[in-house]
Amino acid sequence: MPATLDYPTLLLLGLIAGATIFLGLPIGRLPTVNPAIRSGLSMLAAGILLFLLVEILGKANEQTVDALRDGPLLGGVMILALLGGLLVGLVGLVGIEQRLIRRARANSATTLPFMVAAGIGVHNLSEGLAIGQSYVQGHTALSLGLVMGFGLHNATEGFGIVGPSLCGKARLPWRTLLLLGLIAGGPTFLGTLLGSLWTNEVFNVFVLAMAGGAILYVLKEMFASVRQVTQQAALMTALSLGFMLGWGTEAIGEALGGEQGHETVSLGSPAVVLSG
Repeated sequence: MPATLDYPTLLLLGLIAGATIFLGLPIGRLPTVNPAIRSGLSMLAAGILLFLLVEILGKANEQTVDALRDGPLLGGVMILALLGGLLVGLVGLVGIEQRLIRRARANSATTLPFMVAAGIGVHNLSEGLAIGQSYVQGHTALSLGLVMGFGLHNATEGFGIVGPSLCGKARLPWRTLLLLGLIAGGPTFLGTLLGSLWTNEVFNVFVLAMAGGAILYVLKEMFASVRQVTQQAALMTALSLGFMLGWGTEAIGEALGGEQGHETVSLGSPAVVLSG
């Protein structure tokens, strides 16, 4: 008898996958520590974000290339979606910086985490869409594997959000951490809901590219904040460790989902699927 996954349980799992981001956020409550240690922790977070950037743009490029193989019209639309999303994510945050950070330069250590959270939130929206789509396609085991993998990955992303604050002297209050978690983790649940009801390949590429642009901007800010630090070798080591941490959690998630990703099950909840 085929396994089933009821719709409320799917939404609960999507909520859990996003909520694990709160596991890494309490690092923002750390008291002031040695500047070299703060910079190293910030670069560890930057390494995680760097991996996300590679992963996000790689997926967007893969879908765009597949569309080009299907025909020049769809391929051209996908290229525009990729470039448009990248511009919105990158240039959009430049506009935010000009309006917010430059008006409150002293508070940049607390403003930048919100930009990181926004970029990760857009990325997590695409992850939620993947969870919802695996449900639509009848792959219960794959849905569960994605939830486990994304949940583990989001736990490390929580640290990436508060990493920029460690370069300053600010100690993030609990309510700020709660808001950051909602901004970054909430879209996982939203994506799960939307992905189980409706999807579009062009929209998915646009979302991925927008997340990539946002993270690219944030990385620029994080690198600028540590360029005067003398222990550059240590910082690059921390950056590499962060990248490997991001890759490791993603690899575990793919292994968990990929082993049973072809199991097809019968589901009772209908969905409208729009592709291409």
